Amino acid sequence: MSTPAPTRQRLAQLVERATDGQVAAAEIVDSAEPLAALGVSSLSLLRLADGLESEYGVLIDLGDRALYTEGLAGLTARVRSLAAEGTP
Repeated sequence: MSTPAPTRQRLAQLVERATDGQVAAAEIVDSAEPLAALGVSSLSLLRLADGLESEYGVLIDLGDRALYTEGLAGLTARVRSLAAEGTP
């Protein structure tokens, strides 16, 4: 069974889970703001990276700018790209 493609909605849910609900999926799904500007802490970004690895089998380096400077759309594109490449 193949893994479904990452969507903004699903990544927003993973962000919500990584922040223990402090940043709601509904707040960020359409936002262009960087995740850090929306209140996602560095610990939450680490938890998000773990969640992305578990769900999509991709490794997001904590130095990857998609985690810090891009909004949810940029992160979704990055995860899709890594998943398409088959990059662990």
